[in-house]
Amino acid sequence: MVSLSARLLVAALLCCVVMQGCTVNSGAADDRIRKIAILRSVATPGSPTDAAFLAELEHHGFVSGRNLEVLGGSDNEVFPDPRRATAAVEQWVEEGVEVIVAFSTASAEIARDHAPGANVLFLVNDPQAAGFVENEQKPEGRMTGVTFRIPADRMLSLARRIVPGLQTAGLPFPPDDPAAIPNRDRFAEAAAGLGLELATEEFAGEADLARAVGVLVQERRAQLLLASVSPTATRALPALAAASTSFGVPYVANVETAEGALMTLSPDGEAIGEQLGRQAVRLLNGATPSSVPVEDPRRFRMTINDTVARSLGMSIPPAVLREADLVRR
Repeated sequence: MVSLSARLLVAALLCCVVMQGCTVNSGAADDRIRKIAILRSVATPGSPTDAAFLAELEHHGFVSGRNLEVLGGSDNEVFPDPRRATAAVEQWVEEGVEVIVAFSTASAEIARDHAPGANVLFLVNDPQAAGFVENEQKPEGRMTGVTFRIPADRMLSLARRIVPGLQTAGLPFPPDDPAAIPNRDRFAEAAAGLGLELATEEFAGEADLARAVGVLVQERRAQLLLASVSPTATRALPALAAASTSFGVPYVANVETAEGALMTLSPDGEAIGEQLGRQAVRLLNGATPSSVPVEDPRRFRMTINDTVARSLGMSIPPAVLREADLVRR
């Protein structure tokens, strides 16, 4: 006859086995195929953001190819044309997408307007200025996410340390891009606080960028160019690099891969992916966006291009080089 203590031991062991089985992939409620989508307007080949985002989901039990389907997941699957982006979102809605991750202000607007049954995670410059949320700590509606805010005062402070005697910075910006205006305003506020002049000039597309740069350099005497933090300006970075070289004036940007930039200050892509991944997990597990606060970037990376500096006859101070996360030579 089995003793009471033995029966209790067996019951305890069985309980442990059951509990261990329940805790595997504890982030996922079940093995249903959950669907998320990624909507981007600019290609991001090799970006660490996507990999970190999916790794965070997998860490919490949502595994692509098993119980998770990622629509639009290729980093080269882009929708710069609003009509194509709208068609993609409407198709994803028909396929039952639950969360759309939008990597620009324009993409987030399309996801908000054409996916009424899905939650939207955004990566945008200024969600309040874009009209996505009023309270970032308790978002209203179906939207939350991470900002792509670059500390404008930090960018300009670094630029002043790099460019001797900097008095005027020039900002060409695309007025039709909803992300460009709040970015312009933050640079203007930061410049005023640092005793710098900010000269601005609108441009309409890549073909018009050289003209805008010419106005800033030749008429407004800009000694440095700032890349606007907006999808339109990001696509026009090659044109900005060419104009910068043509007029012999350095430019700085918020995208680490910006060719020809003297300096870049950008949110750390891996950290951004992790933040978005944790937010997506909470939404997939039933949280409402109002309980998932908007987050600012937690880490930034500074890159200095010493080759560009030398081509312009500049010498980067050693202290700045030591602070940089990467120095290109």
